[in-house]
Amino acid sequence: MNDKKAGLNIDALIFALPDVLIDVSGSYREVVRQTVQIYLEQAVGLEPSSESLLTPDEVVLLEKVGGFTNYPDLAAAFIIYFIEALPSVPVPTFPSKFHIPAVLAYLQLAGGRLQLSIDKLREQKDIAHLAQIVVAAGGGLDGAHAALPKENRHLLVDFGEITRANLLGRIFQELYLGAELFNEIYEQPPIIVEGAGHIAHEALLIDVDILAQIAAALPLGIVTSTARSQAEISLKTHHIEPYFQVLIALDDIEAAKAKPVPAPWPLLEAARRLSPTPTRSAYVGANPGDLQAAKAANQTVSFTAVGCLAGAHDKQALRQEFENLKADVILGHPNNLKELILG
Repeated sequence: MNDKKAGLNIDALIFALPDVLIDVSGSYREVVRQTVQIYLEQAVGLEPSSESLLTPDEVVLLEKVGGFTNYPDLAAAFIIYFIEALPSVPVPTFPSKFHIPAVLAYLQLAGGRLQLSIDKLREQKDIAHLAQIVVAAGGGLDGAHAALPKENRHLLVDFGEITRANLLGRIFQELYLGAELFNEIYEQPPIIVEGAGHIAHEALLIDVDILAQIAAALPLGIVTSTARSQAEISLKTHHIEPYFQVLIALDDIEAAKAKPVPAPWPLLEAARRLSPTPTRSAYVGANPGDLQAAKAANQTVSFTAVGCLAGAHDKQALRQEFENLKADVILGHPNNLKELILG
């Protein structure tokens, strides 16, 4: 191993996308906030409010403490939490033709008599407690399903194809991509969004010159729980696509019938596809689930778990989470990789 790589003692580096390469505070997290509110107001039929149900800090809190690495899953967990705070809603007859307009009609029929307001939910919420019980149940959407009582779950339609039935996914993607990109990717006009998407509010987090220097020293890869088309748009927009040999996206995970991060498969597959095949890789992530994935991958082949604090509002709390998971390295910012790798 030459001196340039001695800081981390690795021969490959794999990145998570959000909060390591890309600042998503104005894109994915804002989309989570709006998706939850639109779903409850326009689909479930709660009385709307001029104020947001969730604050940006609450979105980050559940994401970081609750162990989420997928933003639609994060939105789904919030919706489960809020619909279970509603009075019990009878299950009407499910639509025989399962498509977005029918799903909307079904939900509006189910929740139309509640006469409950978003303001009431805002008064009752306790997101810090939600994050604690979700992580205690294993974290992520599975943890939310396990931790919360099974009440009103029929009000959440988050399965199937976005173009046909998955209403939560449809709202999320329209908000993120905007009308023009959504139509281009899914070949359908949007039903919620008319203007530009929040993808336009993303910013490059890592310095491109530092990334170029690291790419000259090591083969680089990316693991993401988002669709390949979305990840590629972000990479191309910020002109960093050429620096990466490999992108493991949600499409690859689903095609392999594997599980996303915090499962280790995406990391192991990214390393397997790099050339030359590495023997000592590092994975840089921004959430506890990322470190869990690196630790799990390390049971198969050498993986260094690197946590990045750049996207956290409460950096000390996230640092403590990383320390609890026995992170090998904790970075204040992805630019600190230069010193570790290049000296």
